[in-house]
Amino acid sequence: MIKGIAFNLEGTVVNLEQAHHGAHLKVCREVGLNFTLEEAIVAIPHFIGGPHKTIAQEIYDLGDKTQSVEWVSQRDSEYYEELLKTMPIEPRPGFSTVLFRLQDSLLQIKTSIGSLTTDEKAHFILDRSGLSKSFDPKNVVLQSHVKNLKPAPDVFLETARRMGVAPNEQLVFEDSPRGVQAAIAAGSRAIGMPVYKNRVVIMQLLDAGAERVFMDWREMKALDLIQNLNAEE
Repeated sequence: MIKGIAFNLEGTVVNLEQAHHGAHLKVCREVGLNFTLEEAIVAIPHFIGGPHKTIAQEIYDLGDKTQSVEWVSQRDSEYYEELLKTMPIEPRPGFSTVLFRLQDSLLQIKTSIGSLTTDEKAHFILDRSGLSKSFDPKNVVLQSHVKNLKPAPDVFLETARRMGVAPNEQLVFEDSPRGVQAAIAAGSRAIGMPVYKNRVVIMQLLDAGAERVFMDWREMKALDLIQNLNAEE
């Protein structure tokens, strides 16, 4: 029975991919890679979901190698910060309604954040989006709280522990294949919530172990989903 839910933060809950992926594409062009978004998703294995240093290495490996990996990483971060200033930071449409219904339901579902975002950036996102009041601080698990990054299970083992539920009683919402893999490795079930309606992205989530994929929080009836998943047990 599902007793707790862990949400990845960036992408899944707050869509900052325009800044992340816009930065990646700008850096790609500076090292001779004139990718479209769709091409980058295929060519750069960690393009969706990171981590940042791995993406920098992958861009460097594919590029003209006129700059160092460190330069690629730094340039990417600078572009990201610039783009972040120009976009709203708010929950994806429908998320707040879903969260309220889960937290207010008779099912007494516990909720948490499981993200490998740095503490400073995560708290900035939670505060600016208004979501910091929606989650118990002790149930917010970030990069500094775990040893191994996704697809290792550490982050979702920790969210389950903090919520006081067994990993197999936890449902994870993720927008990246590595996040889904981390959830499955932890012994939890996973739902894909991608930002892009892209066949490759959707298939990657399903191949990683996502049981279902939704493109929009408004198309999902969360309580019905949980009851249906429980019935499948």
